[in-house]
Amino acid sequence: MGLQQAQQFWDHVSQDPGKPVGIAQTSFLKGKAGKPQGPGWSRTVHYEVTGSARIDYQYCNEYQVGADGDVHAVVAILTINYSSH
Repeated sequence: MGLQQAQQFWDHVSQDPGKPVGIAQTSFLKGKAGKPQGPGWSRTVHYEVTGSARIDYQYCNEYQVGADGDVHAVVAILTINYSSH
C-alpha cells in the first residue's frame, strides 16, 4: 500500500467510516468475525485496497469513556493484512 492509498483510507475513516467509498471496496463481515466489540460499535468493516492490502475496522459514532467523558467518534483498526486471499 502506498502513500496515496494510506491517505485515502485515512480520509475515509476520519470523515465517514460507515459509508461505502468509491476508491476501495468495503463490506461488513458476516458471522463471528463481524461481531461488534460492544454496544454502539459497528460490525467489522472490511476495507480492501486493490490487491495490495486489507484493513478490518470497527467504528463507534458516540464513544464515551466514563460517565463524565466527552462523547466523540472513534475508529478501532482490528487488522491490517498485506497477504493475498
